[in-house]
Amino acid sequence: MMKKMMMLIALVAIFAGSLSAQTEQKGENDKRQHPKNFSEMQMKQMVKKMKLDKETTAKFTTLYQEYQKALKDCRVPRLKKKTAEMTDQELAEKIENDFKQSRKIIDVKEDFYKKFKDVLTIKQIDQMYRIERDNMERLSRERMNRQNPPQRGARPQRPEMGEDW
Repeated sequence: MMKKMMMLIALVAIFAGSLSAQTEQKGENDKRQHPKNFSEMQMKQMVKKMKLDKETTAKFTTLYQEYQKALKDCRVPRLKKKTAEMTDQELAEKIENDFKQSRKIIDVKEDFYKKFKDVLTIKQIDQMYRIERDNMERLSRERMNRQNPPQRGARPQRPEMGEDW
């Protein structure tokens, strides 16, 4: 009888421990997915990988936050209509607005490239852009995997250039 009671207590303790661990992990994941925390995490990652000193880090973080805000201001809200439901006129306006948005983004990137050159070396700027690109690709893959989870044991496949991204 005593052995059964001890086993029951041990099982309850193990089960309760695994439940609390899952709860803690979920809280951490929620924090990681928040956009503000993502930007901060990305900035810390860049500072670490570029091995910036304290003075350069202070200048870089301020400038990078301005850069992120300027890029965010270039965003255009997504249309609620699907492309198939749009008229030719609406599609033409959408395409022209996409061109305008792309020009704004390029202008912001060119302006901030000049500002980054005052704070970072060219190699560090290149590294910063690579880190950004790698993070965006990783986020895109994660989003695709959430929308279409891979089958167990199957490797996720990257879409070909002709397929929808």
